[in-house]
Amino acid sequence: MAQREEFLNAVKQGDGPAVTELLRQNPELATVADEYDKTGLHWAAEKDHVEIARLLLDAGADIEATTSWGDTPLKWAATLGSSNVAELLLERGARGFTLIVAAALGKLDDVKALIGPDPDLSIALYGAARNGHTEVVEYLLDHGAAIDTRGFFGGTGLHWAAINGHRETVELLIARCANREIRDEQFDSTPEGWAAEGGHTEIVDLLRA
Repeated sequence: MAQREEFLNAVKQGDGPAVTELLRQNPELATVADEYDKTGLHWAAEKDHVEIARLLLDAGADIEATTSWGDTPLKWAATLGSSNVAELLLERGARGFTLIVAAALGKLDDVKALIGPDPDLSIALYGAARNGHTEVVEYLLDHGAAIDTRGFFGGTGLHWAAINGHRETVELLIARCANREIRDEQFDSTPEGWAAEGGHTEIVDLLRA
């Protein structure tokens, strides 16, 4: 247990030498998971630690492992906007390069190729907004995505763009009539509240205008 925690902490911190040494001592650590079934590879994806992800894959980490809510490392990397790890996972053959993943990573050409009568269209919009991919957001809105679709914590694309400081995306969503008064399902807060939580005063002012 102690070694597992030490290993996962080293992964989270991006400590390559420590990860390498712990894997040398116990190769099975490459597949361990903690709360919510998040493996080291999920943590490397979350933090966008591409060299750590490479070490884990070389050591036999499961590239298709899923969290308790069903995300593979690729999907989790896309959700968090971790483009470097996402590219590595795709190079290593990760499955599941969907419209949602392409949008969250800001890959407009792939979004155009994958788009269709897809119920995931609006979730793709949320992911693109969360990570500040304004051109993708605009394209998806033009093709029928619902602007106030909720994602993690019941926050909309506007909530997430606001807390992450993506001013251009916030401006577009406001211009396209996103609901500025809608409250998330976890904290009962508006996009303005999320912007304040993220410390983005200019976005707070935009949302108040």
